[in-house]
Amino acid sequence: MLKGGADIRHIQKLLGHASLQTTQIYTHVEINDLKAVHRRFHPRERGRR
Repeated sequence: MLKGGADIRHIQKLLGHASLQTTQIYTHVEINDLKAVHRRFHPRERGRR
């Protein structure tokens, strides 16, 4: 779900976790995914495409 674009807080609620830290244990984010999100949303990346 996370890789598909779902917000981690929505996943947290779906799984019934009280803490986001618990959800993070069960989700693994790859560095390439983080870089892609950074390129897509960071203000300094706008216009570089």
